[in-house]
Amino acid sequence: MRATRILRIELATHAHATEDLNKVRKALLYLIPEGLHEKTNIREVTMQGHYSNPITRLVVEFEGVEAERVVEHIAGLLDDYEKSILRSTLDQRYERKSGRLYIRFSKQDAYLGRLRVYEGDDVIRMVVVFRGSPSLKEVDKLLQEKGLIQ
Repeated sequence: MRATRILRIELATHAHATEDLNKVRKALLYLIPEGLHEKTNIREVTMQGHYSNPITRLVVEFEGVEAERVVEHIAGLLDDYEKSILRSTLDQRYERKSGRLYIRFSKQDAYLGRLRVYEGDDVIRMVVVFRGSPSLKEVDKLLQEKGLIQ
C-alpha cells in the first residue's frame, strides 16, 4: 500500500437546539464521498451552550487513503472561484508547525447541495493533517494535485 501524504482529516460542525439534527448530518455527509458513507461513524457529543441550550457537536474522521478520497471529493464539489479563494488564502489557512490546514465551509450551503468557503459562524470545519509538516510550497503542490486549488 502506498504511503499517503495526508495522515488524517476531520470534519466537524455543531447542531444548535433550533436546528434539525438530521439536516445537519445531511450537510456533513455532503462533504463525504457516497462510497464512504457506510464506513462513516459520526460521533455526536452533546454540550451545553451559553444560555444552557443543548448543542450537539458532530465529528467524523478519516485516515490515509480514505482521507485523500475525502479531499478529492471536496475538490470536485468546489467551483473555480472557491478554489481561487483557497489558493489566495492558503498561507493563512496552513499551520506549518503542526502540518495542519484549516478550511471552513458554509453549513447551510452544504445542506443545499453546494460547497462554499465561508468565514462566518455556521460552518463545517475541515482540518487536514499532513504527514511530516511539509512546507507551504509542498502543500500548495499537493493540493493542486488533488484539485483543491488551481
